[in-house]
Amino acid sequence: MGTFKDENPITYRIEQMRKKWVETVCDPTQLVRWVLLKDEVRMFKAFSMLEASEHGQISDLFLNFDVSFGTEDQYGRDLLESWLLIWDSEDARKEVEHADVIPDWDAAPYRNPALKDSEKTFLAAMSSFATSIDPEQQLVLGVMPADYHTDSGFTDWVLKCLEIMPENLKFMVYDLHDRPTFHKVPMDFKVSTLVANLDMAEATREIVRQGDLNDPAVGVNLCVLNISEAANNGDEDEIHHWGKEGVEIAEKTGLKSIVATVYLAYGSGFYQLKKFKEALRLYEAAEEQAISGLENGDIAVPAVLLQCYNFQAATYLYKKKYEEAREYFLKASEESLKQKNMAMYMEAQRQASVMSEKMYDTEKAYSLIADTYEMCKPYDKLILKFTSMLLICLRYHEFAYDQKNRELVAEIDEFATGIWGEQWKDISEKEVYENILTEE
Repeated sequence: MGTFKDENPITYRIEQMRKKWVETVCDPTQLVRWVLLKDEVRMFKAFSMLEASEHGQISDLFLNFDVSFGTEDQYGRDLLESWLLIWDSEDARKEVEHADVIPDWDAAPYRNPALKDSEKTFLAAMSSFATSIDPEQQLVLGVMPADYHTDSGFTDWVLKCLEIMPENLKFMVYDLHDRPTFHKVPMDFKVSTLVANLDMAEATREIVRQGDLNDPAVGVNLCVLNISEAANNGDEDEIHHWGKEGVEIAEKTGLKSIVATVYLAYGSGFYQLKKFKEALRLYEAAEEQAISGLENGDIAVPAVLLQCYNFQAATYLYKKKYEEAREYFLKASEESLKQKNMAMYMEAQRQASVMSEKMYDTEKAYSLIADTYEMCKPYDKLILKFTSMLLICLRYHEFAYDQKNRELVAEIDEFATGIWGEQWKDISEKEVYENILTEE
């Protein structure tokens, strides 16, 4: 008989998070700070949602806010207005009426909050709400705007709140292990730091192993996991063994998209070991399978085909074969446009432009950037904020400046400032990619 951990890998990890909370967090805590790896963020969100539901087991009451961070001055008001919308919602009340948790709370003093000191008004409202449930009730406020890693103003806002935090409230936030934001909170604030340490890679393996081993999908997933493990161990023979077995099992499904996916994983094992010739051979096999699947109407193929192009482009780039890399980035660009995947389209076009510059084909590099900018600038600015559009603007701005096109320079500056602020030219390429990768 399997252990509880083996049979319930996700539930087990939720229980581990609850245990850490109970052992570490006490009533005087003002800020609960989870330290997470990137692949643990979704588990943090699951934990937060579960504890905010009727299935929560921690004695503190959890409320989670999904409000974008604008400025320090207005964020408290935005949070309060979000809460009042929920409080006034009949649908929201119906969801919890069976739990008998709706208190007799007077929201009137907190309506139409002023912008000045809005964080004080928000905290006062939440403290009053907690007290109306029970004078001893502790309320945990999950205030985690999706873009907080990109804006130091949010950290400053939290610290400002901690100075005036009512005793019955706590904030809950998370930090990424490799890019912490709240690791230097002044010592006079009461902070509980919890390191998640969830080993999500092992959780994935446990979930896969629970499946029916006669099911080809389960067999394929196991092979892919074993390819990854063999690559980590530098074992080429094992990569070949599990790659070939994975392809064999995938072919039984009759779906070219699954066969192509296995070839991609198989090739990636060799890419990881810098065996690029073998990796390219397998990526080409994946592309052939995907194109064949297009003809057979396999609906999953377009996404896989896009991966094939990107993997081959990245490999040729690593080998400094810029012409071949540009060819595949352009294929990825064309396929992205067919799929209306504008974020991928922008990045593929930008990379094709970079390849052109490496080949001293400045005219092609310029036209690719110009075409991409013109096509994408009408899109929603909030969506563009978390794409490589910033890098496109930076390069286009440089091109326009070199050509002494003052009108275009001014236009790009105005457009980019409206999305990323006045310091947009100081944001690094690394920060752009980090912002994209941490979006959930």
